[in-house]
Amino acid sequence: MTRFKIIFAFFYDLLLLLAIWFVAAIPFVLWQGEEFDKKPLILLAFQIYLIGVTYMYLTHFWTQSGQTPGLKTWDLQLVREDGYLLTRHNANLRFVLTTLLFLIGWIGLFTAKKQLLQDTLGKTKIIATKK
Repeated sequence: MTRFKIIFAFFYDLLLLLAIWFVAAIPFVLWQGEEFDKKPLILLAFQIYLIGVTYMYLTHFWTQSGQTPGLKTWDLQLVREDGYLLTRHNANLRFVLTTLLFLIGWIGLFTAKKQLLQDTLGKTKIIATKK
């Protein structure tokens, strides 16, 4: 059952991130104008900006409580393998791994360990907070 909770928590956080990206895009669009998507360098800067916004959102929750709003809703928590909250280093590593392994990282959820590939490589795990 935990694997489905992880998937639902992902979609919950993705929905929140979409709203945050929308709000975060407003100043960028106002600054660059509506035609900024026709300028490759500006478009790249915008994408890096949104990755930065995503980084701040995820790593803040991972290091403060181990629970993004999605994880908290589904009674899950992201912790290190020793059970403690992630340090900034752990959060940075997991974010990079999550970014690089986004599509194939989900394969690990369907193994016996039921953990994402980025969690296995980053020495973290998602645990249930309530039984």
